[in-house]
Amino acid sequence: MLITILADRPYILESGHDTHFAKSVLAAIATLTPQQLYSPITLQPTPGTTDENVLFCRVWVESELVMASYNEQSDWREISKQALEICKSIRK
Repeated sequence: MLITILADRPYILESGHDTHFAKSVLAAIATLTPQQLYSPITLQPTPGTTDENVLFCRVWVESELVMASYNEQSDWREISKQALEICKSIRK
């Protein structure tokens, strides 16, 4: 997964597509509205509780934590599609 973020300068985040970090970000973005993407967003890398090699990502819109859960049965193709549609909608 490759994310380009425009903030005070462009930032590029790169993560394997099947990592918990990527899944956390995609699941959260898929739940947002296009309007929320215009608000300040914070990505907070968070280590796993039992394995420090695992990295999750908490997504905050302004001061609100975006609660987006996923599991082994999650349809990542659909979640990715939703996240991309939301991001594309703000570029228009």
